[in-house]
Amino acid sequence: SPSLSPDWQVTRRLQDTSREHTAEQDRLSQEVSAREQSLEQTRLELAWARAELQQAWQEGNSSQLELESLNAELQYTRQEMDVLQKEMQEVQVKLNDSENTVSSLRACVNTDCCPLGWVLYRSKCLFVSMEMKTWLDSQMYCRSNLAQLLVPDNWSPWTVPHFVQASGAKYWIGEKSRYSYCSITYSGKRHTYHCSGNFPWICEKPPDLSSPSKTRLLLLAKG
Repeated sequence: SPSLSPDWQVTRRLQDTSREHTAEQDRLSQEVSAREQSLEQTRLELAWARAELQQAWQEGNSSQLELESLNAELQYTRQEMDVLQKEMQEVQVKLNDSENTVSSLRACVNTDCCPLGWVLYRSKCLFVSMEMKTWLDSQMYCRSNLAQLLVPDNWSPWTVPHFVQASGAKYWIGEKSRYSYCSITYSGKRHTYHCSGNFPWICEKPPDLSSPSKTRLLLLAKG
């Protein structure tokens, strides 16, 4: 075959080089495109991972807050239980004291828990006088007997014995009103009268439960 001219050889080399360059560009372009896709996928995965991490952190933070709230409620409940326990113990002590008092008061019936001339009424020893004095003198009489004029906590028809109510008489009791007026009771109700008036009076003091007599001990044993 005839030999190629130098110009043709150069042209062919240029063509071959151009094709190789084009092929290399295509390969590099494909590689860049693949890497861009991979990078985009990595970015998406990273964003998804961040979203999951954020959600997990929020859930963990919410769980921590719920746990703290539950711990606070538990602490409050324990404190309430402690208070209720103390109240129950106090109530039990009062109940025991009341039972002891009731047992002792049962033994007081027809015995010497109250002084001679006094009557046991609603857990109190009452002295209902037959004399008449002013409110101040009546108060002094009660104090001289280690007692006081009757002081009702909450007035009711049972504050004084029925025989006192039925008598219709006025009796001094232990409340002093303003402007020299003092409290009296008659017909089961409370009224006021000038303190200088002369009326019978009612003293009160607690029954003596400290040293029960043989009679009371016998009654307690029977009860």
